[in-house]
Amino acid sequence: MGRTRMSGLRCYARTYDGFKIQSKHDILAFVALLSIGGPIEEIERFTADNEVVAFAGDGNAVGGFANYMAQKVSTGSPGASALAMSFGGAGFPGWGAGHKLSGIAHAQWALRFDTEGEKFGAGVPEPAWIGKWVRVYDPRLDSSYPGGSGPCRPLDETTYVWSANPGLHALTWALGRVQNGKRTCGIGAPFANIRVADFVECANVCDANGWTAGGVEWTTDSKWDILKRILQAGGARPTMTGAMIGCLVAAPRTAIATIESWHLLDGLSIAATKSRRDRFNSVIPRYVNEDNDWAVISGSAITVPAFVTADGGARTKEIDMPLVQVFSGQPATQPGQLAAYEIVNSREAGPISWTTGPEWIGLKTGDVIYLNVPEEGLHNQPVLITRRSPDPSTGKVSFSAETETYSKHAFALGQSTTPPAPFALTAPSLKPPAPDLDDWAVTAVSTGQGQPAIVVAGSNGYPSADAILIDYRVAGSADWTSSTILKASPTVLHTIAPLQPETLYEVRIGYRAGTQDGDFTILDAILTNKTGLPVGTTQITAPDGTPLATFGELGGFAYIPDLLVDRIKAGTGNSAQFASTSASSSVVGAGMATPITVLSSTVTLLGPGSIDAKSAIAISYGGTPSNSSLQLVIDGSVVFAVGGATTEISVVLAGSKYFPSAGTYTVEVVFAAPSAMTVVSRNLSTTIIY
Repeated sequence: MGRTRMSGLRCYARTYDGFKIQSKHDILAFVALLSIGGPIEEIERFTADNEVVAFAGDGNAVGGFANYMAQKVSTGSPGASALAMSFGGAGFPGWGAGHKLSGIAHAQWALRFDTEGEKFGAGVPEPAWIGKWVRVYDPRLDSSYPGGSGPCRPLDETTYVWSANPGLHALTWALGRVQNGKRTCGIGAPFANIRVADFVECANVCDANGWTAGGVEWTTDSKWDILKRILQAGGARPTMTGAMIGCLVAAPRTAIATIESWHLLDGLSIAATKSRRDRFNSVIPRYVNEDNDWAVISGSAITVPAFVTADGGARTKEIDMPLVQVFSGQPATQPGQLAAYEIVNSREAGPISWTTGPEWIGLKTGDVIYLNVPEEGLHNQPVLITRRSPDPSTGKVSFSAETETYSKHAFALGQSTTPPAPFALTAPSLKPPAPDLDDWAVTAVSTGQGQPAIVVAGSNGYPSADAILIDYRVAGSADWTSSTILKASPTVLHTIAPLQPETLYEVRIGYRAGTQDGDFTILDAILTNKTGLPVGTTQITAPDGTPLATFGELGGFAYIPDLLVDRIKAGTGNSAQFASTSASSSVVGAGMATPITVLSSTVTLLGPGSIDAKSAIAISYGGTPSNSSLQLVIDGSVVFAVGGATTEISVVLAGSKYFPSAGTYTVEVVFAAPSAMTVVSRNLSTTIIY
């Protein structure tokens, strides 16, 4: 496969009388099988004992071996005629038209005995055919494959193209080679049982990295081992997931999901480091070198000094890469990159094993996900899934994975000189989390003596907490005052008293586990009540002792039922408050796109409450009425609006808005109209209702 040298497999050897000069049976004839899975692409050259020999169209050698050597080659095209070379005036004995060897690249090669002993003195020379060999199926050139475009079709050798791409050779080997409807080599897996997308990804990565595969494989070897060796040249390894053949190539990957602690059904196990035998820091790649007569040589050691220091010494491994080739004049880049990948991959932690429910069955081998299991020391750790095993009887899905370090790819490809940092588990944080704001509430109440107080109520959202901390302060103050440290319980009800009346307070909640305090959550500020009559004063009587009113208690507030009120004075927090403003200066419209605030008022709420607003506006016209707009706006929200072409000379706006907390808010009357319209007078009144 690829571009390589092949010495051939002899399937025929005979002698016969050819030139009939000086000796009988002076021709030694061979037929050598070069490659099944034809047709091949081309034979570049032929060498005999490393000496290049060229041949004429009739097969006779050109140059010094003329009339002493002859050859004809068949590329193995299906249906081609049998080779019928004539050398020395005769053809090969017993070789006829039926010897087509369809689909097998082969050569007829003949040698003439040299009576002078000047040629072939050491015997039959070693033949070698150097060329571009079998073609491959490329889904990227297949219009029937999603994303492909072209005539390539699986299992149709006539549509295949030549390539040295390891991913494509691996895919074609998985499909198998077929001639005359019979599989001649390869695994022969059905197309539907191959994860073609994996091999396409591998092919794309190999193209990007400039990785190729080439060499000779024999059908007597294990088909799976051959697939492994082909993929090794492309920095990949085969996988079997759900009875489907795929591959996993070394390339950066984006995490597609996050599995949290609560997704795990049976816990998680992790080997934080590989064994000493499997974790090395130096690799000597063994690859085929064209300049060394296509022999397998040991290349320069690829060593990571930082890993050597960390390991306390060199740990060297020699790795055979029989289908990785370095051609004449080229640097050994591919063997070095693959060796670097072997080193950094040996430093990954794993296996990591866990089990989830069926919702994760869509994950497959080769996917990268985040594992966020803090209690096991994994904080959004990228992991590469290496195995997935669903259990139909329970619906559980078991996974195996290893860590995935993103920076290793740039290092292995020589794009960075900084080796990836070693993996280490992160100790789980013992700091309690901040309480959830939705779990807690504060309420302003009065004590039995009529003093302002705040009731804190909530639920403990951290089962591991030993204590609950409650602090308070006047809103805006820098320092907090501890109110209590309660023993943790599922529910909490605590009263903070005494407090200043009619004052904004803030309360914060925190958890304590052992000696570790967590972050606090600050609850919404709350306004305390006025100081009131003691709840124990149950009656008001006239001077003559006649009962006039009876006090009761409801929700911590004192109230008087059945009380006849003639007039009540407005206070500063418990009843309605009224304010108004007006203006008579004229305001001329500046266009519909330029709204003008013609009147505004500032309102301060001392606690949760509503602002009611009303405004009356007088308008004059200088010609035909045009479109206009009047809006009543409370704290940026339009609560009433009127507009359009009208002849009305006065308008009344009214609206209200509720605010859940104390603050200062603005009420505005906004006017937009052309210059023909003028606001001549207006007023604005506001009422606070608590």
